[in-house]
Amino acid sequence: MTDERNGNVTQPSKLTLYGLAMVGGLGLTLMMLGASIGVIYGTALDAEATHSLGLMIVGGLLLLVLAIGFWLGWVRPFERFDDINIPAEPEHH
Repeated sequence: MTDERNGNVTQPSKLTLYGLAMVGGLGLTLMMLGASIGVIYGTALDAEATHSLGLMIVGGLLLLVLAIGFWLGWVRPFERFDDINIPAEPEHH
């Protein structure tokens, strides 16, 4: 994050970002796994199994949304973004 007044730049913890990426990836994996099992065994599943698959997909979606939400709150990418119409400083590498 950047403080425009005094130029201090603090970066979010890489470990926290890694953890959020893992939670989001787990959510995606759960959703894909639940959908894959549902497609492969579709009509052979009983009501309890389809309920469990639905919960797996909803749980994965919840994990993904939570990870994205916490990432937006932690990194705050909407406060600092690169505008290609404004040239960088001459000493910028």
